[in-house]
Amino acid sequence: MQVMLARGITEYKQAQEALQFRAIFERSPIGIGLIDMKAQIVDTNLALCEIFGYSREELYGKPFTDYIPTERGDLKLYKQLMSEIRTDLKKTSRVGCQPFEHQEQLIARHRLEIERRCLHQNGSLVWTHISISVIPGSNGEPEFFLAMIEDITEQKQTELKLRACQEAAEAGNRAKREFLATMSHELRTPLNAIMGLSQLLQQERIGSLNEKQNEYVNSIYSSGEHLLALINDILDLSKVEAGKEELLLSPLPVLDLCNYAIWTVRDRALEKGLQLTSEIDLEADICIGDERRIKQMLLNLLTNAIKFTPAGQISLTVKKVPQGITFTVSDTGIGIDSNQFQFLFQPFKQLDSRLNRQYEGAGLGLALTRKLARLHGGDVTMTSTLGKGSQFTLFLPNPVHPGDEGDEGADFALFSSSPVIPINKTILVVEEEENTATVLQDYLHTIGYQAKRIENGNDFLK
Repeated sequence: MQVMLARGITEYKQAQEALQFRAIFERSPIGIGLIDMKAQIVDTNLALCEIFGYSREELYGKPFTDYIPTERGDLKLYKQLMSEIRTDLKKTSRVGCQPFEHQEQLIARHRLEIERRCLHQNGSLVWTHISISVIPGSNGEPEFFLAMIEDITEQKQTELKLRACQEAAEAGNRAKREFLATMSHELRTPLNAIMGLSQLLQQERIGSLNEKQNEYVNSIYSSGEHLLALINDILDLSKVEAGKEELLLSPLPVLDLCNYAIWTVRDRALEKGLQLTSEIDLEADICIGDERRIKQMLLNLLTNAIKFTPAGQISLTVKKVPQGITFTVSDTGIGIDSNQFQFLFQPFKQLDSRLNRQYEGAGLGLALTRKLARLHGGDVTMTSTLGKGSQFTLFLPNPVHPGDEGDEGADFALFSSSPVIPINKTILVVEEEENTATVLQDYLHTIGYQAKRIENGNDFLK
């Protein structure tokens, strides 16, 4: 009697579960199909009929693959799914559990996820996300495939549109950079002739000029000089953005770099009556970088400060900090509104965009300076108060000194202003770029290290 009662309760629970499953099956907004082991459709819900555009009667008994296109490798995935299910079922039977007690867990644990573009009955294409599980039968063997099919056409179309827009934008940027680089080269040739000839006239090599002629020639030369600087900035920026800029790294005396920059802009500062000062930390003696590019960054910051400072002073302060060296250019100029900070390092952005703006320029200097700084592993940051002045700080990271084993943050390795000659020390240089690797290896040899190089970072651990 107790055995019959227990069996009745079990059958009642199974019937309840079957009813609940049927209710979920019918009302689900996701298409659901039951497929037998011969890949024939046994049952479908209304949502799946809508996705395919056929009635239940039309789908019943038809091969599932008539509606879901297969791809190379699908058979292997199905076999793997079946193998995993059978292995789990054997484990379940060994511990004495009935298969139906663990069907939900098995279905959730083993699932095949694919995306396919299906053909609707009306001829349109439907993007679908398909999740295929295996339902075991009472004998413990796989009996049905359960396919959950979701229409993701709208999502996929949006994704494809976004991808197309992104590709178009990237193509446009590439075309812009190539155009700018080409035009910059084309413009340099006639501009060099204009500047060369006007310089010859200034020197009166072919005859004397009157006062008005001298005024015109000087104006031609200064305008050409300004235009050449603009073209150089455009060319440099396009090269950096295209990833074609190569740095020639070497140890550089900081004092020489700063003296060059101060000397170059001195006359501009004097013309405006500005006081130009510099203060250099004695510990900041050597930095690692591309000499031409570091000079360019310092000049950009200093000329920018002079341009936007009607009166007062400009200072260059160099400090040794734990992570590297900072070059800070401070001014007592017009300052910058905090609302404009976000545009400051964007190319071709002018904070004063009015037609009759007071300060000339194309808005390239700061954008180029930050990009060059980041190429060196550093950065450019700023602080400013409207009406009181600004501070721009160029940071260049430390080289790793011999013995600094714990310094994981350094971006450039193995230079020291006062190296200690080691005994039988070998250093592995991992660097793909030929020029950088050569500089590193040559410098290491000069300070007494043995240097070995590998090009591929993936081989580092080996």
